[in-house]
Amino acid sequence: MLCRCVSSQLRNSYGLIVARHLSLSTSLAQQPKQQATDPVQQLFINKIREYNEKRKQTKDGLVDATPEVRKSLENTLNKLKHAYGAESEDLLSVPKLDFKEPQLEAIIDKQVKEIIKKDVALSPEDIKKYTGPYGSWSPEYLAKKEAERAEEQKKHDQRSPGILPG
Repeated sequence: MLCRCVSSQLRNSYGLIVARHLSLSTSLAQQPKQQATDPVQQLFINKIREYNEKRKQTKDGLVDATPEVRKSLENTLNKLKHAYGAESEDLLSVPKLDFKEPQLEAIIDKQVKEIIKKDVALSPEDIKKYTGPYGSWSPEYLAKKEAERAEEQKKHDQRSPGILPG
C-alpha cells in the first residue's frame, strides 16, 4: 500500500522535474550567445545603437534636428535665462548644489550675550501679577476676572439690604 502511494507521487512529480530541467538547460544553452533570437527584437536593438551613435556625433544631442528646431530651442533657453537670471549657467545640465554648514555657534553666542547684557527689573506689582497660576497674568485672563468681579459687585449692589441671602 505504501509503495503504491510513493510510486504514484513520484510518477506525478517526475514530469514536473523533467520539465524544469529542460527549461533550465535551454536558457543556459542560450546565455553565451547574448544575441536576440527574435528578428524584431534584434532590429530594435540595432536602431537604439544607431541612434546612440548619431547622438554622440552631434554637439547638442539633437538627432536629425532642423534649423527651426534648433532656433526654437535657443529662443526658449534665452527666455528662461532672462526670466530666472541664469546668465552664466547652462540650463540643459543638472545644477550643482553647494550647501554650506550654518554657523550656529556664532549666532547663539551673540544672542546669549545680548540677553545677558539686559538688566531685569521687576516691580512689586509685576511680582504679584506673575506669581499666579499659569495664564493668570495674560491680559485676556485679567480682563475676564475683572469682568467677573464687576458683575459680582453689581449683583451685590442690587440686593436689598433687608434680605439676607440663603
